[in-house]
Amino acid sequence: MSGCLGSKYPPKVEMTISWNKEGFGEKDYFKDLVEAEKHAAEVAGEPNYPPRPVLPEYMAPRVIINNTPPAKSEEKSKAEKERADNESNERSRISRERERMGEDYNRQVALAIQVVEDRRTSAIESFLGSRGWIKMVKTVETSFYESGQRASVKNCKDGKLMFAVSWKPDGERCPETNVKHGNGVLVSYDKEGMERHRRSFKDGVEVYE
Repeated sequence: MSGCLGSKYPPKVEMTISWNKEGFGEKDYFKDLVEAEKHAAEVAGEPNYPPRPVLPEYMAPRVIINNTPPAKSEEKSKAEKERADNESNERSRISRERERMGEDYNRQVALAIQVVEDRRTSAIESFLGSRGWIKMVKTVETSFYESGQRASVKNCKDGKLMFAVSWKPDGERCPETNVKHGNGVLVSYDKEGMERHRRSFKDGVEVYE
């Protein structure tokens, strides 16, 4: 349901997750959560870190010193400049290569950590689910026009649109957007204030007539 109306002001999304179990309260939830986290720590294991890369080092070439006659001093100066330029280019190349290898290594480390965190999260959710807890995800998405003016605010529950309001580009609240309790119409506008989309929802799901 998200849509970016202007890259300068992308939608702002806030998410909250809660767990509910009929007849049980917060104290019961935290008691089961402690057990779930212990179980998850055993299941998730440790990150499988990649081996550290061997970074290249600059090795200066051997410099052969010749007794050059004065008449050849100009050629010697030219050769020294060329050698200095080559050395500078090689140092820059190696520096870029070291930076690239370092970034690749950091990405692999972050991925290894994320894999473990995903396993941990999945284990916690599975454990709580086995104890009868039901996960509920609520999101509040605020979209904007290119000017920064709010375009809409949508409240979703478990992926279903439950409430929505929208505004025209001039800040006037849309009189036709009226989604409440998952039912109603959501109207969006272009930057000129012309109606762009009109969508109908029933029980939080878009319906097509």
